[in-house]
Amino acid sequence: MSTHKKYDFRIVQDNTSSSPSWMAEITRRVTSKKTTVSKSQDGFATEAEAKAWGEKELALFLENLTTRNKRDFEQHLNNKKEKAAREEAYQQRKNSIDSAVINSPVIESPDVEGAGLEGSNLENSDSDEQFPDNFDTDRSN
Repeated sequence: MSTHKKYDFRIVQDNTSSSPSWMAEITRRVTSKKTTVSKSQDGFATEAEAKAWGEKELALFLENLTTRNKRDFEQHLNNKKEKAAREEAYQQRKNSIDSAVINSPVIESPDVEGAGLEGSNLENSDSDEQFPDNFDTDRSN
């Protein structure tokens, strides 16, 4: 188990300008070898000022991070509940459709021989009555 903190602050002296100034940085440990700066402020006249700012800003930064993480976690839980409710509603609809299909009465098809011919002139008709007198049934020509 690591004893290092993920977030910390460091104080750096800036000697590039004509008058030395101090800079405070809030850092985040990305990997065991890589560190990135999350927030920084420069222009402090003394190391004590930079340290006071670093401590105060680190506390505010961590507080904001904690509240953001809590809010994101609550949103995650809400999304998970909504997804479960949608899945349950989907399963209920699917089950009701499946049960409706299974429990629906079977519609019997009408008898093919006499289907729809009741009352028509084709029922019980003679072969002579099917064609007009002038209709040529011989198609040999």
